Amino acid sequence: MILNRYLFKEILISFLGTLLVLTLVIVGNSFVRLLADASAGQLPIDLLTESLFYVSTKNLIKLIPIALLIGMMLAFSRLYRDSEMIAMQAAGLSPYSLYRAIFTFVVPLTLVLAVLILYVNPWTESQYQNVRQQVDERPEAAGIPAGVFTTTRSSQGEFTLLTEDIDDNKSTMKGFFVHVRGNDNSETVIWGESAALFINSVSNERVLEIHKGARYEVSADQSMSLIQFVEHGVSMPLKRSIASSRIASLTTAALLQNSNIEKLTELHWRLAIIISAPLMALLALPLSHTNPRQGRYSKVAVGILIYAIYANALMSGRSLLEEGTTPEWLGLWWVHLLMLGFIYWLVRHTFGRAK
Repeated sequence: MILNRYLFKEILISFLGTLLVLTLVIVGNSFVRLLADASAGQLPIDLLTESLFYVSTKNLIKLIPIALLIGMMLAFSRLYRDSEMIAMQAAGLSPYSLYRAIFTFVVPLTLVLAVLILYVNPWTESQYQNVRQQVDERPEAAGIPAGVFTTTRSSQGEFTLLTEDIDDNKSTMKGFFVHVRGNDNSETVIWGESAALFINSVSNERVLEIHKGARYEVSADQSMSLIQFVEHGVSMPLKRSIASSRIASLTTAALLQNSNIEKLTELHWRLAIIISAPLMALLALPLSHTNPRQGRYSKVAVGILIYAIYANALMSGRSLLEEGTTPEWLGLWWVHLLMLGFIYWLVRHTFGRAK
């Protein structure tokens, strides 16, 4: 019990320190990227904080396994450097006894990670997608600032837009004008008292809805037409593409019901992140084995490299599963089995046949 408490404390301190550093890195990187979007007019400034919270949270949760690996390696490296690990082994503690003590910390952490991955992360992803939809429905994010002519192109032709003013809710444009020059040299001019953007939930296309106006058309053969309307919809190009699939935001219960290959792949991916935590704990002990004169951080880079290979193998396995190359029953389990086999070899190579 004394050993369990001691190792628990050492691992907890190193893990929290590593997680704090990763948090600062993730938040800083996300803030710079989102700030660049805001500067380019692709993200309203009032949605910056909300977007930063959701992006940072969902990315940080996925980095808990690597934080555990680095934290445990730092803790064990200190124990080896100060000869405390050697003293424990001299007292008769085998690697398997140390693993039993280690997993008093790892098991509760894995359960917490499971809750975060299976329940919190899908909710965070769903909330972030709602924010992105709000962004796409905002005129300024669509490149339509008040009082300025703007031009954009799509497969349909060239759009020139102007709105006199935008209301306080940033949702309705007043005094709206749009000129469309089609690829067939036709021209269309639409004017309306007001206009609003929204995302079509079926086609995931952005639609401009214009109220109380007129539409003037000049076809390629120079024939003209005039249409007055109360409400008129025009498909508008997006500066960024909206993913048709929102699998990542689905609840775990939804993934288990009527599972197709996309849902099955997402379920395997979530389980893979959870399983990677105890695997990283198993890897940390033999990988952090050092002589008293070796540096404390001598093998941390090796641990990060092994994790990078493991993570890339998981991503490759995910792609193979989505493409149907890997059987559904195999999923991503083969990647975990390969890592487990490597860990077993490393333990035997480092500690021999000690029990």
